[in-house]
Amino acid sequence: MAVVSVYARHSKKCPKSKEKNVGQYKRCRCPLWLRWGKDGNRSAHTRSWEIATTAAHELQKELELRALGIEPTKKVDHITIESAADLYLKDMAQRQIKDPSKARRMLARLRDYANARQVILLKDITARLLTEWRGTWTFMKGSDSPAVHWSVVKTFFKWAFSTDLIAADPSAKLKSLPSGRHQVLPLSRDEFDRILAAVDQCGFAPEVEYRVKSFILLQRWSGLSCMDAATLSRPSLSEDNNISRERSKTNNGVFVPIPEAVAEMLRMLPNDHPEYFFWNPDRMKKTSIVAMFGDWLRTVFDKAGVAHSTSEMLSHRFRHTFAVELLSAGVGIERVSKLLGHKTMRTTEKYYSAWVKERQQKLVIEVKDAWKHMQLPTAIFPVKGDVQ
Repeated sequence: MAVVSVYARHSKKCPKSKEKNVGQYKRCRCPLWLRWGKDGNRSAHTRSWEIATTAAHELQKELELRALGIEPTKKVDHITIESAADLYLKDMAQRQIKDPSKARRMLARLRDYANARQVILLKDITARLLTEWRGTWTFMKGSDSPAVHWSVVKTFFKWAFSTDLIAADPSAKLKSLPSGRHQVLPLSRDEFDRILAAVDQCGFAPEVEYRVKSFILLQRWSGLSCMDAATLSRPSLSEDNNISRERSKTNNGVFVPIPEAVAEMLRMLPNDHPEYFFWNPDRMKKTSIVAMFGDWLRTVFDKAGVAHSTSEMLSHRFRHTFAVELLSAGVGIERVSKLLGHKTMRTTEKYYSAWVKERQQKLVIEVKDAWKHMQLPTAIFPVKGDVQ
């Protein structure tokens, strides 16, 4: 009778991948496989040696029964956490979701946490396990990250339930995590003027000064995010000064007119790639150019004396200014939502509802109407001329 054994298949990144006879090395996190007889070989669907050893013993019993002519009782084929995660990521690729990195990272963490507690099958994940796992997360105080990452996990379980991989969704029993504070800080006109003037005082080379000024004006008058502004292509700006492009974050189309002076500044901007205003994809990643503008803007804000936190994404201040100025001028929030490229208007309302002029005016009317049913205070301060 062939003995079922466990061995590790080391990935190319594993330092043991080029060594021979290291299948029993247990200190890495490479996937484990089961082997028996001459040709028997299959994945254990785990990285835990303890779980894989248990699976090997169960397979050994099945093989022994078959050798005696007894067909073992067929078990219900439940999918493992790892296999479900792989299937989910493939589904995301089919739906052309550009950035599955958060889902890949969070599902890998969930798999490792569950496997370490002897949970290998997706059906065995409970609300209690998820609660305990959430309790191990560490993020900056006031950050949106806990809520965002929990949303990623909930979406996975909702998908698993809808595709009949599990009979019930354990994440549905848990409440969502609170988001961080969403205090929008638009720039006053004085602050914006000081920022533009400060560009000339930062010691930048003349060509950098022009790039930074053009970038600031583009963001202020288009509302584009830092990534979308920094990677804006020249064909995205039409002859009649309208910008049309797809948002990197949401894939939503954005169409916004910009002032002629800003458009002309962009057209005059020299760049070493003919297709883009600021970016050269042949020598720089998108994240690198965003970081570069972030460093320049931090220098400018400091020189202008505009207060900011050390972790703040300063380019968002121009996006906020764009949105708030429009709302204060009476543009409807649904229109501003489209200009910003938000997926839903709920996102726009979360950040900007307090700035909607129509709502502010309605609040004033309602409060003053309520005053009619109240006893208002009378003047208790001395009248001018009575003060000795």
